[in-house]
Amino acid sequence: MSRNSGVARTAQDKQYLRQLGDNIRAIRQKTGYSQEEFAEIVGFSRSYYTEIETGKRNISVLNLIKIMEALKANPNELIGLPK
Repeated sequence: MSRNSGVARTAQDKQYLRQLGDNIRAIRQKTGYSQEEFAEIVGFSRSYYTEIETGKRNISVLNLIKIMEALKANPNELIGLPK
């Protein structure tokens, strides 16, 4: 179950979160930042940020925008889902 909604995530939900995390990680690594450095830049704890990259955290739109701006990425680069 997710922490806030009381509704279990579907397999598709989990895949979306994993894909988002994979996309963010790939772009972060291209910039040369470690997880710890990048978490500090966007104002997150390292553990919270790690949960984003591993697909365990369903983040808010505002936090997604912070990541997008810090990585100088467009929404499709971050959210771009496999076809």
